[in-house]
Amino acid sequence: MRSILRPIPLQLSLLLLSIIVALSPLHVKCYAPVPQLLQIHRSTIEQLKLDPRTSPLPSDPPLPYPDMFYLRHILEYDEGLEEEDEGAINLLSGIQQTLAWRRGPGVDICTSASDAISLALSSGVWDNDPVLSAAPHSTQISPYLKSSIITTPSSTSDLIYCIRAGSIDDVSLMSAVPVESLINFFLYAKEVNCQIADSLSLKTGRFTRVITANDLSGVNIFGDASFRKALSEASTTSSKIYPQINGPTLLLNLPRVLSALVKLFKPIFPKKVQEKLKFKQGPLKGVEDLREISREGEKRDVFLKQIRELVEDS
Repeated sequence: MRSILRPIPLQLSLLLLSIIVALSPLHVKCYAPVPQLLQIHRSTIEQLKLDPRTSPLPSDPPLPYPDMFYLRHILEYDEGLEEEDEGAINLLSGIQQTLAWRRGPGVDICTSASDAISLALSSGVWDNDPVLSAAPHSTQISPYLKSSIITTPSSTSDLIYCIRAGSIDDVSLMSAVPVESLINFFLYAKEVNCQIADSLSLKTGRFTRVITANDLSGVNIFGDASFRKALSEASTTSSKIYPQINGPTLLLNLPRVLSALVKLFKPIFPKKVQEKLKFKQGPLKGVEDLREISREGEKRDVFLKQIRELVEDS
């Protein structure tokens, strides 16, 4: 019995660490309306567009919404180009890093995402099939995800990225594809979400972000380590190349046993970290298939109301 229980503290510590990292953007800065932000930063945006160091090469994948691309980087570093201080240097470096990824490892991802979105909107009504079909290694990965991952608009013009890891057969998935393939699949999803978020920002005037709703019901802390590695590396990369896209990250429906253990371990963390350990029982609990919340109806209405209240409470 002792040998069976011995791994739990280590696994729980890893779970808590992943939760803390995931919750880092819980408190998100609110911004003025997008037209006002663009007006405030217009001079810097135009400089960045013309500067050879921070403008795309002719052979690069096009920036679908260049004003939003530069605005998100400017807000990330909260600096312009007027002063050659550390903030301005970080701004230039951040944009260069993103452009280098887009013309290098991410070139196929960005091009495929833009083409797929155009096809998805060609009928005037969003069709997700072209977007899913164009995802890297979609034929190998999609059967294992089924309806475990879905993105849907919120009632406040944000996007809600829902993932139910407990329903993903991660062991079989990772035996079918290498880690790098799954990382690219997740980065493609991030690129699609970012393009849609930029489009919504310009259309609605509200600074759109992606709210992540992690439904932890049925989660297995002893799951495949390579699956967790793919999630972690995709998250690390996307946080650098998609600044100011992440909204709050919400941890939903933690299993009762794990919830009790989390409460036991929570006091050992600093107070600021404890404040970010925010859980909620309820949202998605009565939803068997995540596709139900993408369709008009009572379950979607209830879910959007719960998420809005939880985000506002954050």
